[in-house]
Amino acid sequence: MSLVVGERREVLATAYDRDGDIASVSFVWASTNSAVAMVEEEPGLPGVAYVIGVTPGSASVQVQAAGRTATLQVEVGGGALAGPVGTGKATVLQVEPTRVFLFPTEDLQLRLIFLKDDGTAAAPEAVQWRSFRPEVAAVDGTGRIVGLSEGTGLVEAATATGLTRRVQVQVGQAEWGFAEPVVSLSPALSDTVVAIVPSQGNRPVPPRALQWGSTNRNVATVTPLGVVTAISGGQTELVVVGFGQERRLPVTVHREVEAISVRPAADTVVVPLGGQEPFKATALAADDTPVPQAPMIWMVGDTAIAVYSVADTAAIGRGIGMTSLTVRAPGGLEKTWTLNVVAAGIVLEADRVGLGVGEERTLVARYADDLGQPLARARGVVWTSSTPEVARVDGGGRVTGVAIGRAQIIANTPLGISDTATVFVQREILFSSTRAGTGDIYAFDRDAPDQLEQITEGVGDDFSPEYSPDASRIAFVSTRDGNFELYVMDADGSNLRRLTETRSTEGDPGWMLDGRRLVYHATDETGAIHLWSMRADGSDQRQLTSGAGVNLMPAVSPDGRRVAFTSTRQGNYDIFVMDADGSNQRNFTSSSENEMAPAWISDSVLAFVREDRSGRTPTRTVMALGPSGTRTALTTPEYAVVVFAVSAAGDLLAAIVDNPDGSGGQQLMLLPIGGGVPVAVPKVSDREQQQTPSFRR
Repeated sequence: MSLVVGERREVLATAYDRDGDIASVSFVWASTNSAVAMVEEEPGLPGVAYVIGVTPGSASVQVQAAGRTATLQVEVGGGALAGPVGTGKATVLQVEPTRVFLFPTEDLQLRLIFLKDDGTAAAPEAVQWRSFRPEVAAVDGTGRIVGLSEGTGLVEAATATGLTRRVQVQVGQAEWGFAEPVVSLSPALSDTVVAIVPSQGNRPVPPRALQWGSTNRNVATVTPLGVVTAISGGQTELVVVGFGQERRLPVTVHREVEAISVRPAADTVVVPLGGQEPFKATALAADDTPVPQAPMIWMVGDTAIAVYSVADTAAIGRGIGMTSLTVRAPGGLEKTWTLNVVAAGIVLEADRVGLGVGEERTLVARYADDLGQPLARARGVVWTSSTPEVARVDGGGRVTGVAIGRAQIIANTPLGISDTATVFVQREILFSSTRAGTGDIYAFDRDAPDQLEQITEGVGDDFSPEYSPDASRIAFVSTRDGNFELYVMDADGSNLRRLTETRSTEGDPGWMLDGRRLVYHATDETGAIHLWSMRADGSDQRQLTSGAGVNLMPAVSPDGRRVAFTSTRQGNYDIFVMDADGSNQRNFTSSSENEMAPAWISDSVLAFVREDRSGRTPTRTVMALGPSGTRTALTTPEYAVVVFAVSAAGDLLAAIVDNPDGSGGQQLMLLPIGGGVPVAVPKVSDREQQQTPSFRR
């Protein structure tokens, strides 16, 4: 505390018991150097004292209670006093409190303060008290006033030397209640109930003016001063009567608390500036079951750095720095964390999103540290869309595809920082068609196969399109630069990038689950076809298969852990499976028939084309094989399937089939799994070639 000479300031000491509850004890105040700073206790108000600056210098004010001591360092500045403290003639008379509220029959002791011109204490003088409206409030010779009837009165203190001070007294009825709506205690512990008048600044009601009782003294008892003591487990009510009103206060005596369970477990927790980090503590009984009635007290060391919100069960960063967060439970149990509040940006958990019309995806915004690493979830985010006619967003970050196109979704925080995600609203199924003269990539939805969205257009042929896992990009094969190379583009056909530039022939691109790598086939120097993987930017190319034969048509499992592919390493076409890094290669099928073009229906069920050559005319049927070893036909022999794709829900095949009329052409068909009417994707002419379908996952 810093004071100037003559300044007088109030200090408050509060004592707590081992459970963090306020204890009713006596306080003793003292100054280590009364010539520099004096301390005066406030009669009738335990824990309240006044520190007075006497002369420039340093002193310590100490307060003792129940064997414990707390110390306040005091620095006094300014000029010297006109005379010793507590002596000399008073020039100022003060009365505290300066305004009084009373119920009828309630009394209060007024306090006199005599001061000199420099603000220090002066010698006391005799005072005459009088009430200007004795029918409202009476006052005796010591300054104790009593409320008599409703109304406004005035009480005056006057000295023979002409010093006077008046205090307004308001007497009337008002609703009173309790500072806390419920009391919760462990057996044998106590707490002091405080009655207050909310309409009068929450002033306390003297407990001696009230009548206290407990409806079940076997659970808890209460003294005439409002001290509640828990006896045994259960519930009771305090019945408190005073000033013509009765109030009831629930009291719960809960089981003994033996331990607390806390989250997070880490001792040091990073909290973003302006953000929240969840903290939770649960009181546990001896059998480790929760004791929800046990009060938990949360304390922050420096509230300028962080605060704890009970409603949100979270610490909120207010200023950069470090502080402590402590939770205290009955029985002296507590846990303390170190909070490190850091400057934060904001980052969306997805910066690119692909959606279909009518589909939804919720974006999550998180605060980030200086390195961009996500921290706690951002609060108070304001979401907007650059093109709501393409994609709209609600106040919770839920994005809905409205129409084909691209939109920017912007997340703004109250801290003035923001991040943006690009949303591509696109159709469900991709395929390649020569309807415009060259092979181009088109998209359509299953319920409108005649409404095509053209994605690419130009020299050369584009085919084998594959949506990325987030459906925001498309990998494909193109001959536009004179050779079969791999390319990637945004889902709307923009931002085209070439990934390979070799004399080999690359094809069949497939995305790994994280969208960071692609698996594909390419010819090696001997002309053999092998599987490779590379980053989505074309770097870090790694060969996955080796040896003689053909390895192609890779298909990544939904969980991203395995790759199924077609191989001739055993003399005919069979399905093999390997881990995503190329290790652990093994047979999935092994027969004299050709089995090729795998596609995953789920992590445990794989579909493929089986060519049956036992008859005069070979037939090709899509089969499904699961862990039980049972094969299930997904198509009928009338549709000779060349290649196919499976929808994300596993309910539809998009298959290239030989024309049933034997004309030699091929047709893209939509074949429902488990029954339904097949649908042909219309052609513009018999010369149109349809190839390589795939679904948005």
